[in-house]
Amino acid sequence: MAPFIAIGHLIFDSVDSFQNSFGPHAEKIMADIPNYTNTQPQIQISEIKV
Repeated sequence: MAPFIAIGHLIFDSVDSFQNSFGPHAEKIMADIPNYTNTQPQIQISEIKV
């Protein structure tokens, strides 16, 4: 089985910005995942350098 079935790239100004956006909605977002997959989500945080 392939290690990933879908990948989404979300860009935030900072880790704090991501946490402030995701955190308040995390429970609702995570509760929706079983509606479209039986796999566990994986969050990867990377830094974009230009």
